[in-house]
Amino acid sequence: MYGDLIMRSINFMRNAGLAFTILVTSGLAFNAANAGPQKESRCAKTLIAATKTARYQNKEGFERPTKDIVNTLQDNEVTRFATLLDGLTQAFDLDKTLKNRGPYTLFAVCDHGFKRMQDDDLMSLFANKKKLRQVLEYHIVEGNYDSEALKKNKKFKTIEGHEITINESGGNLYADKVLIQTVDVPCTNGIIHILDGVVMPPLSQ
Repeated sequence: MYGDLIMRSINFMRNAGLAFTILVTSGLAFNAANAGPQKESRCAKTLIAATKTARYQNKEGFERPTKDIVNTLQDNEVTRFATLLDGLTQAFDLDKTLKNRGPYTLFAVCDHGFKRMQDDDLMSLFANKKKLRQVLEYHIVEGNYDSEALKKNKKFKTIEGHEITINESGGNLYADKVLIQTVDVPCTNGIIHILDGVVMPPLSQ
């Protein structure tokens, strides 16, 4: 009898637990009993529900002074960039470049976007600092280009040397076929567009 109950429970979880599985694999599951801070709940909602490009807007009650690119990645109400920040630090202090006057346009991969990579590929990338820097430099463009400029110019030379291509489809913007979730996050030394995945320069594919 108990065996049947266990099997029914397992089958129920397999068939009805899709939403929960998405949360777990995204690293965003939290203890419902504690409810957690509102910021974490908004993050989970943003990363799961964001299937189209949205323009950044200051949320009422969360207006903050504009900061440089690195400090914006560290402290914002949109999503989390812990993996990207770690990579920028390891890639021969590339984070210091993004604290300079600039201006720079950063295609910033959120933590959820890095989780789309295979674990072995991600570990291999971070183990090779030269390649890590090359890949991250491919996400950086000199100049301040908002979403309207992205739509107009389409191709932008990155500080890595190759061009990143912007495409528009169904009202959404894509950087080399990777969805740009949020555009036009303002910074004192440029602008951030948030990606839902990692884009690779030609020599690193």
